[in-house]
Amino acid sequence: MKKIFTVFFLFFLFGISNAQQASDYFPSQTGFEWKFKEIPLDSANNPIPSLAEFRIDSFASVANYEGKLANIVATKTGPLIFIQFQPYLDSLFYNTEGTDGYEYFSIRNIAGFLISLDSAGIVDNFSFVDFFTSLQDWYSTYRFTSNVNSEYTLLEIDTTITVNSSNVPFTFKYSGTRLNDETIQTVLGTFDCKKFLLQWNITAYSFFNLLTLNDTIWIAPDNWIVQDIIPGQYVDISILPVPPFSIIGLETKLTDEIVSVFDEGSIPSNFSLEQNYPNPFNPSTRIRFTIPSVIASGTKQSQHVMLKVYDVLGNEVTTLVNEEKSAGRYEIQFSAANLPSSIYFYKLQAGSYTETKKMILLR
Repeated sequence: MKKIFTVFFLFFLFGISNAQQASDYFPSQTGFEWKFKEIPLDSANNPIPSLAEFRIDSFASVANYEGKLANIVATKTGPLIFIQFQPYLDSLFYNTEGTDGYEYFSIRNIAGFLISLDSAGIVDNFSFVDFFTSLQDWYSTYRFTSNVNSEYTLLEIDTTITVNSSNVPFTFKYSGTRLNDETIQTVLGTFDCKKFLLQWNITAYSFFNLLTLNDTIWIAPDNWIVQDIIPGQYVDISILPVPPFSIIGLETKLTDEIVSVFDEGSIPSNFSLEQNYPNPFNPSTRIRFTIPSVIASGTKQSQHVMLKVYDVLGNEVTTLVNEEKSAGRYEIQFSAANLPSSIYFYKLQAGSYTETKKMILLR
């Protein structure tokens, strides 16, 4: 009996020592880079290639952050033509302890959606931005040895919100599920991945599901996250005085497109207005645009360019550019130090060319 117990004990210890550790999935050395292409998805989950952007993440350092030893990943997002030359203006924070991978939850990715809810005036005396900001913390998001298809709760909070003078009980739940392992093909090769589904659920009256936000993530050994898909969806919250609306999804995959070298002396052949960065921002952001060469009567002509910022009601906030510009690439800094958190729009006009983009100020 003693011998049998000893053998069992040794097998038990061997199993523990060889269990998949979360650290096996994160790169071991700083300087590791991920290059992604992010393509928005409409409510039917059709990709919108014209709105695609690119992202570069870089494993920058290991340091204490909010009570944990964090793998700090610097991140930047922007158009292909500028992404290599943009500074890193944001960070992601990960921690690996035993068989769990922790992620610091930030509202950065959902800030625009939360501001939209607040701006719509759905509820009285309640701020979705403030509520979700209060939930920013470390969560054991990726549990590598949890049972497949068994949901685990990361956060669950009950609160009461006043809607049309009535007190309505709401439940906010953040959960994870480890799905079946999956082998995926990427531009960098084939990866045998752990696959996770993360969900935010908002429920009213304990039974009425108002909204479910899904996020499916693939994690590869020594590479961490190599694919991330958030589906778009059409939302009809009939219990609230809100018209139906659509949530744009996002498909994030590794790319090999970020290889071009920017020629400072080249003259652009087309107009373009790029997405501001950082976005969301506080209190300033940068806006880049290009003006092509126009030749009239055998000579190059400058063009009158206007770049203005508007609030969500269409009121003009400020004029950033109002002058003649020759062909070239330009960068303008917009400071919103005296403006409230909200969604704003910036509009470029030059000749017959007009384009508008959205940006988010989040304090």
